Amino acid sequence: TVSVLYWGGAYPYIMHEGQNDSEIPEEYYGESPLCTPKRRPVGIRELREGKAGSEAKGPDVKRKKRKKRRRVVINTSYCKYDIVRKVAADMEWVEDPNEDGEKGDFNLFWTDSSVAIYRVMKLQNWQRINHFPSMHIIARKVQLSNTLAKMRKAFPLQYSFTPKTWSLRSERNQFRKYALSLQQKKTFIVKPSAGSQGKGIFLTQDPQDLSDDMEDAVIQEYITRPLLIEDKKFDLRCYALVTSMKYPSIFMFNDGLVRLCTVDYQKPGEDNLHELQMHLTNYAINRTSEHFVFNDNAEAGDVGHKRDFAFFNKWLESEGHDPAKVWSRIDKVIVKTLLAAQPMLSHVYTSCLPHNNDGYTCFEILGFDMLLDQSLRPWLLEVNHSPSFNSYTPLDDRIKSSLISEVVRILNIKPDDRSREKERDKEEFRRRMESQARRAYSKKTGGDEADVREMEKEEAEAERQRQEELVKEKRKEEDTLLQNFRRVYPVPDPDRQQLYEEFIEAAKEVNAPSSTVATVQREQEGKKEREKHREKQEREEALRKGLLRPRSPSVKREEKKEKAKVSEPDTLKTEQWQQKLDREMERHKRRISLGPRLSVFQLRDQYMTVPIGSPIFDAKESADQRETQVLPPASAYPLRVLDYPSQANILFHPDPPMHHPSKVSAPPPGKKEPISLTYVVAPCVAPIPKYATPGRNLRQVKVVL
Repeated sequence: TVSVLYWGGAYPYIMHEGQNDSEIPEEYYGESPLCTPKRRPVGIRELREGKAGSEAKGPDVKRKKRKKRRRVVINTSYCKYDIVRKVAADMEWVEDPNEDGEKGDFNLFWTDSSVAIYRVMKLQNWQRINHFPSMHIIARKVQLSNTLAKMRKAFPLQYSFTPKTWSLRSERNQFRKYALSLQQKKTFIVKPSAGSQGKGIFLTQDPQDLSDDMEDAVIQEYITRPLLIEDKKFDLRCYALVTSMKYPSIFMFNDGLVRLCTVDYQKPGEDNLHELQMHLTNYAINRTSEHFVFNDNAEAGDVGHKRDFAFFNKWLESEGHDPAKVWSRIDKVIVKTLLAAQPMLSHVYTSCLPHNNDGYTCFEILGFDMLLDQSLRPWLLEVNHSPSFNSYTPLDDRIKSSLISEVVRILNIKPDDRSREKERDKEEFRRRMESQARRAYSKKTGGDEADVREMEKEEAEAERQRQEELVKEKRKEEDTLLQNFRRVYPVPDPDRQQLYEEFIEAAKEVNAPSSTVATVQREQEGKKEREKHREKQEREEALRKGLLRPRSPSVKREEKKEKAKVSEPDTLKTEQWQQKLDREMERHKRRISLGPRLSVFQLRDQYMTVPIGSPIFDAKESADQRETQVLPPASAYPLRVLDYPSQANILFHPDPPMHHPSKVSAPPPGKKEPISLTYVVAPCVAPIPKYATPGRNLRQVKVVL
């Protein structure tokens, strides 16, 4: 039991019960003791808070240290681009000492590759990561083609901004039929699904050039009339920022790259299909050309084979075009592409993170490759979920540094995000406890279930409105931070916004799993069970309030008898059961006609003999079924039993009247080679020639039933 605490020197001395003041060692007093036996003891809390008066202000008391200023922590252990680290250093961010990020002390995790789902599941609400899970549904060429093809069926005109595309894995035959039906040859371009920097791309006009082992690739119609700058083909690398997919928020960067080919464009033909530097705009392909012009000046965006959007806008004006209309069309293409995948991406996002997540944990910088034809119609070539941030030229460094700097500024990551999230969790916990207390009080004071359900609806509506207000505040905050970005979704135009919302609803429908008969039946049964449960609750509530008299035992017995009676099924259900019963009876009759079931070993060695007119079907069956019997006109033939299905245990001689010589492919007698025939026979019956050699050849007979 501690009675008094003395602090006279560098260490405290605790005087226990039964000790005298004289027993305190002298070294605890010192020249200016904080506490002596004649003075009031000073508590440790008073020393920390500085409330012990002049007696507590001795030379041995350490003053309270100032807290270090917290900084934003970024983890770039999976990032190879120095430009990201440079931007982080300019903003005075610090690098996460934990390379793998497993401790979770970072505010921002930046990775170059697609993010794994397990990593997203570990994130807290105050943390950010630069990729959405499952973005491959538009970043891979095959998945992009499938996603947009579904939307094209619902909106043929709105989603016609991609060339005709076929997947070589699943649509190879459709492509060959299309190519053979053309009146004149067309040029096609083959791209690997997950390729980048022009690797594995080639042009062809002959569908036979596609090897069978090439599967993970797409083939597209080549756009033969592209818009040209200085007689050269070009494309646009447009950067889009997506800050949320749960509550879609999309921005377009006002600057980007105009990538030109190094060889003057000519219409594709057999003599120039191999000229990739004429037909492909990829920087990795054209920089190896001897005609490539390198731009040393970051401010000169109109020099060389890689230029900026300021040059492109001036060039459009010089050609008599309106840049605003061109960019409006490009914005619409990018928004439509992202909205086609929004339901799936939102579903995966909400599956990975808790229900109270604010929807802004993931963000992504996407690179859209756009091509303009001579009518200024934009065509989407591909989507890059990890666009290159290499600074090959000073122009690259200027554009990409500005891009990343403004992205992190729009994200508005702050050092105290963790503490603010803790306060938010406390507030949410308080609201949840108050809600539970209100429901419990309502039940205790005699409130019925209807009142509780109404209260739950009001709370859900209040939570929805609170979330909408948070989203509005977040979007307003993002808009105030925009400098070189522009918002493209949501848009202020109500008509266009309504059209975009229709795209989202259509994407939900076309990507929803198809309902089967079993699924519909389960939904109907679940609905009936919920109705029964609701009626039972209402009855119990009425009994508790005295609005309904309890049922007598005789009434209960009558109700049980009524439930025990089998209700008469409706007409449709009766017809279905009758059809099912008829099918089962047919199977049973055929099974009886084939005799007892035999094992594989018995079937392999057993011979059977069928005399003339031996009925395979029951005599009561219809005449058209009896006509399907294929019996030889001779008195009897030896029949071999195969180990095919156990029901197909009778094999007829190959020379009945229905035999057609053109459908038989068999070697002459004595040849021990596999036999292949196509034959029309009675159900569960297969033919075999006399000269078939027993053994392995016997199991290689091909039969079409």
